[in-house]
Amino acid sequence: MSIKTIIFFSFAYFAISVSYASDIYENFQNANDLILSENFSEAKKILLKIKESKPNNYQVVNNLAYIEAKQGDIDKAIKILRRSISKNKDIDIIYKNLTNLYAFQANILYEEALSIKDTANNEVILSLAKDLDPEFSKSTYITKEKDSDARKLNQNNIQIEDLENFIYEWASFWQNKNYQEYFNCYADQYFPKKFKSRNAWMSDRKEKIQNKKNIEIKISNAEVVGFNNNVALISFTQAYNSDSFSDVVKKHALISLVNNTIKITGEYILK
Repeated sequence: MSIKTIIFFSFAYFAISVSYASDIYENFQNANDLILSENFSEAKKILLKIKESKPNNYQVVNNLAYIEAKQGDIDKAIKILRRSISKNKDIDIIYKNLTNLYAFQANILYEEALSIKDTANNEVILSLAKDLDPEFSKSTYITKEKDSDARKLNQNNIQIEDLENFIYEWASFWQNKNYQEYFNCYADQYFPKKFKSRNAWMSDRKEKIQNKKNIEIKISNAEVVGFNNNVALISFTQAYNSDSFSDVVKKHALISLVNNTIKITGEYILK
């Protein structure tokens, strides 16, 4: 094969690659326009097509989760973002949106617990990634929220260390079977979705803890990874050991300021 032929094919390949990348970028922008006009079904088709060639791109994943949340499937949106965390470390927009989704989900549970039926007026506030290319800075996304101080939770001067220490105290209460303090770590209306009431959840937790002769809880890698007004998301590794069971899991806890007191309003095992 002649040198001229090789050069021709090299330039042709380069031109096709540039054109393909340009098409993907334009398609991503078109999807964003469709999302902003609330044409979610067409936007989703475009993003899923882009995802075939960029399966781990966090902007595409983020905006797919955005669509699911805006269409009312909060659980699916959370699942999409959780899955992305294992592939994209330290992505601000993913954690920011995950914090907001957890907070929205927790708020809905509170309203259900209090028999408030006006949840239709509530809307989850999320950030939409506006740039596809990973070279863009972390700040390149559309947002409706004000940026939080990296050292505080809202205006109440609660430090990151306070939140991390709170998780260690919570684990200590659990380990020592100090039920009153353990349950006090949770907001009054908190209970997991699989239970019908807080009392049902508390009864189940107490029975499971009482049945263990010895419990050891070790918390490591505790880190506050997201803020949203007066709630924060903390990520940590939990090692649990008892006389009958042991495991190690990665967890997220949603920490909220309730009457100027730190409380757990959401607790999630990452899978």
